[in-house]
Amino acid sequence: MDLLEEFIIYMKELEKSSKTIDAYIRDIRQFLEIIKKPIEDIKKSDIIYYKEELTKRRLKPTSINRKLISIRQFLKFLEKDINFRNVKIQKKNYIDDEKMLTLEDVEKLAEVARQNHDRRTLAIIYTLLYTGMRISELLSLRVEDIYNDTILVKGKGKKYRDVFIPEKLRPYLESYLRVRKNTGDKLFTGQRGNLTRATVNNILKKYAKKAGINPKKVHPHNFRHLYCLTLVDKGLPLDVIADLAGHADINTTRIYTRRTKRQLLETINSI
Repeated sequence: MDLLEEFIIYMKELEKSSKTIDAYIRDIRQFLEIIKKPIEDIKKSDIIYYKEELTKRRLKPTSINRKLISIRQFLKFLEKDINFRNVKIQKKNYIDDEKMLTLEDVEKLAEVARQNHDRRTLAIIYTLLYTGMRISELLSLRVEDIYNDTILVKGKGKKYRDVFIPEKLRPYLESYLRVRKNTGDKLFTGQRGNLTRATVNNILKKYAKKAGINPKKVHPHNFRHLYCLTLVDKGLPLDVIADLAGHADINTTRIYTRRTKRQLLETINSI
């Protein structure tokens, strides 16, 4: 297996879409073609040269940004210590409002689940909200992973961590377990066996439409973003949030704490 194939697997573990992965691979191949160097010899000067070449080709700044992000992801995967700080990557310091999930959205979503007497989806919604776990982690949970006040979560790289069960989450888990019919070991199951990522996404988007919420922003990863942002608002330090979210790098946690443009404007206007 070559490095690009290993990188594809790594991206899938990060829950990147097939479209995003394909774009990363195209960008990486172009990068290697332009610098004409073996991967192990890549230096920061090569990144700068690559950016200059893209600029000469009159690519839009947004396109250059995306390509540089692809290369940065690849080098991070390779664990190559190249500092991108002086390689300017234009970034918005906020998230578009229409892409951001809010607590109000979650409650509207949960209300639709209640109206449908869907205890399983209620448990999924509030587990994502109150634990911030990845969808892959949620789908791999076993009934026996719940004990006392914690859930044993199998994270990325087969690393395990204990996640606390907040009091607000417990009633939804207990209610679901009372009606759960499948005798398999996985916690969240369906009529045909274990739940899949696609099934969860389809259910959430269906309920989002019924609740009058933009379905594009109702996906499991946005619950994780909302979880981290809520903890920031509660005053928890980033290193603590990183531990709770299972982030190996605190810089990953920083990404999850960006505000929307509307939230930034409200903060500025409140001064």
